[in-house]
Amino acid sequence: MAEKRLGEFLFSIRGRADSLYILGDLFEFWFEYHRVVPFAGMGVLAQLAELQRLGTRVVFLRGNHDVWYQGVLKREFGFDGFYDELRVVIDGKRVFMMHGDALDRNFVPKVFRFLMRNRLNSRLFSLLHPDIGIGMARWIARRSREMVRPMLADDMRNFARQRIEEGFDLVVMGHSHLPELVQFGEGFYLNTGDWLGNFTYGVLEDGKVSLERYQ
Repeated sequence: MAEKRLGEFLFSIRGRADSLYILGDLFEFWFEYHRVVPFAGMGVLAQLAELQRLGTRVVFLRGNHDVWYQGVLKREFGFDGFYDELRVVIDGKRVFMMHGDALDRNFVPKVFRFLMRNRLNSRLFSLLHPDIGIGMARWIARRSREMVRPMLADDMRNFARQRIEEGFDLVVMGHSHLPELVQFGEGFYLNTGDWLGNFTYGVLEDGKVSLERYQ
């Protein structure tokens, strides 16, 4: 259901969006073995490739579920990015983007991030058969998503306020699955929510930011 609605959304913005920034966790889990990649989500990747072919720049940031890129998505699809964080000017606005998992103090996300962002751990993980490795990681990823994080939203707002005080006009994050648009002085914090239940996304157009819900 969620993948179908995402596909409909991607089709709806063809020819309308200059850039599309994906703030991580597009996949339940993504890990590129030497000759194997997860097959889940290939339909969405094909739609993103078509969107880019039609003129929309597609930029990826890394989340805590899609953690180990070795070039397949750049080489085969031509996507940009795989950044941990991004500072960019859009419509004259200074924008700071990141997934937000680095701010998560919960035990499971912290351990999962440490294990999969460490090069040695990732190389050891790659020695597992893909059916075992991907199955195990997807189980941990689901556990990470299900954890209740009552302090996370406050931590993310405080982080956004600090970046705005440093001079950014807009701070954009995801991870918490709590869509919100908050103003701090002259700047804004946007959490894009998720596509599992909220189906929300952010728009920056003509210098104005908004939080939208795909119906």
